[in-house]
Amino acid sequence: MAAAIAALMSCATRKYTPVADFPPEMAENIRTEYMKIWEKGKVLYGMNCAECHNQKVGRRMIIPDFSREKLEGYELRVSNRQHEENMPDERVTAEELSQICVFLSFRKKTGIPMQPPVR
Repeated sequence: MAAAIAALMSCATRKYTPVADFPPEMAENIRTEYMKIWEKGKVLYGMNCAECHNQKVGRRMIIPDFSREKLEGYELRVSNRQHEENMPDERVTAEELSQICVFLSFRKKTGIPMQPPVR
């Protein structure tokens, strides 16, 4: 009985961990370099984006799938006025934003479309 309860508790608190999903045709040396950028982007996303953009699915917070167009808008900082006010260059540099976009672009998709940010 105790084992069943422990197993149930671990399922209830299981944390969502994003996984990199690079194209199979990507050269290994390029994949290695992109993985470094991807890891930095993952950390930066957690620090700067997750609070507003992650979505609750069941008991887990999930990173939604960002469209290519949305990522390009963020990278060019033309997404929307509210985002500009909350994410100025002083908070997230262009280089950091690019790393976040690499993370989101090459993250295994969840099938959860991005919804408007929660404020």
